[in-house]
Amino acid sequence: MIRYQPLANFVLLKRIDDALDASPGGIVIPQIGKVASNKGRVIAVGEGRLTESGALVPIPLEEGDIVAFSKYGAEDINLDGVDYLLLRYDEIKLKEKLIVS
Repeated sequence: MIRYQPLANFVLLKRIDDALDASPGGIVIPQIGKVASNKGRVIAVGEGRLTESGALVPIPLEEGDIVAFSKYGAEDINLDGVDYLLLRYDEIKLKEKLIVS
């Protein structure tokens, strides 16, 4: 259970670490040489943004959604000893969809 609720059009994410510990050729990559993943799981979503007329436009994401976000748009935040990312909805570029075949 998360106790924090993002405001307005902000989204709280937990980064999904899909970085490899070794290259395809077997070379071990030190922690400092790893590139941070730009994928995350949605933890909490703000209410949305207000238009100029005062209408609320909700954010079309739900808790648990997997998203890809802008490399430089997220802010690292630590809540109760756990690392999260906080970013505006505009910085989210893709949402994974389950395709059933």
